[in-house]
Amino acid sequence: MKNKPFEPFDFDIQYDQNDPSISSERVDDTTCGSELTERERMNNARGGCEITAYRLTQRGHYMPLYHSHTYYEFIFVLSEGRIVFSNTGGSIDSDGKCVCFHNSHVLHRNNVPGDVLYDRVVLYCGEAALSMIGGGMGGLGKLAGEGSFVIQLDNQILSRMERYLDDLMHEGISDDKKRLLTALILCELKEYSTVHNTKTLSPIRTYIKDVVEYIGMHYKEEITTPDLAQMVFVSVNKLNRDFKRYTGSTIKQYLIALRMKYAQAMLAGGEGVKRTAEECGFESLSYFIQAFRQYTGQTPSAFSKKALGKFDYYT
Repeated sequence: MKNKPFEPFDFDIQYDQNDPSISSERVDDTTCGSELTERERMNNARGGCEITAYRLTQRGHYMPLYHSHTYYEFIFVLSEGRIVFSNTGGSIDSDGKCVCFHNSHVLHRNNVPGDVLYDRVVLYCGEAALSMIGGGMGGLGKLAGEGSFVIQLDNQILSRMERYLDDLMHEGISDDKKRLLTALILCELKEYSTVHNTKTLSPIRTYIKDVVEYIGMHYKEEITTPDLAQMVFVSVNKLNRDFKRYTGSTIKQYLIALRMKYAQAMLAGGEGVKRTAEECGFESLSYFIQAFRQYTGQTPSAFSKKALGKFDYYT
C-alpha cells in the first residue's frame, strides 16, 4: 500500500517561537509519496462508505495553524516520542503509541519536534459512514461528545489496531468490510478507554471554523475580508481579531499559505508552473513566481525539480 498525502492544511507561516510545544527545527525529510489528495479521495467516496485509511512516516511535523474537517479523524501513532495534539480549548501531550481523535468541525493542529520519528496511520470517516455503524458516533459513548481525545495504547491493543488498519488500507477492500473493521476499532477503543489512559479536550466554540472551511473550499477565488465578515454577520475588525486569535495568522496570510501548499503539491506532482498558478488562484504568472519565491526561498521551477514526487507536509 502506497503512502498517500493529506489535504494541504499544514501551513508554513510564522508561529510562536516561545511555544514549547513546537520545535524551531525545520524538517523536510518526509518519506511520503503523492497520489490523490485527501479531499479528492473523500469526494470520490461519496455514495460509497466514506472511510479511508493510509500511513505516513516522517521526522517532525509542523502545523502552526489550526484547521478543521467535515469528517472524523483518528490518528493512530505507532512510534514513540513527544507529540502535542491541540484544539482551541488547549493541548494534550503524548509520548506516542496512542490514538488521537478529532471530531468533525473542530479546529485542531498536531505538532511533533524535528528529532522525533512520526509514524502514524490516519483513519478518516464521513458522517454517513458512521451513521451506518451501530448508531454512528454513539458507539464511542461519552467520547463522541468530545472535541478531541487521546488514548494511550499498550502493545497488545496497538498490535490489534495495526491488524485492523492494515486490512483497511488494502486496495481491494469492500465497503462492507471497511464498515466492519471501523466498527471493531470503535468498539475496541470504547472498551479500552479508562480515566487513567484517556485525556479529553473540549474546544472553544467559534464561528472561525466556518470561515476556515469557506476559505478551504474557495481558495481559487477572490476572497475579501469584508465579504467574509458579511457572511458570518460580524464586523471586519472583529473577524480580523478573532481569526488571528484562533489560527495564529491573518486572513491574507492564511489564504496565501493555503494556495502555496496546493502549489507545492502540484509542482511536486509534475504539474507545470503556469497551470499551477492558474489552479491556485493566481491570475498573474509573474506574481505567482514572485510570491512563491518569497514564500519558499526558491522559484517554482527549482522547487519542482527538487521536490518531484517527494512533497508532503500534510496531516
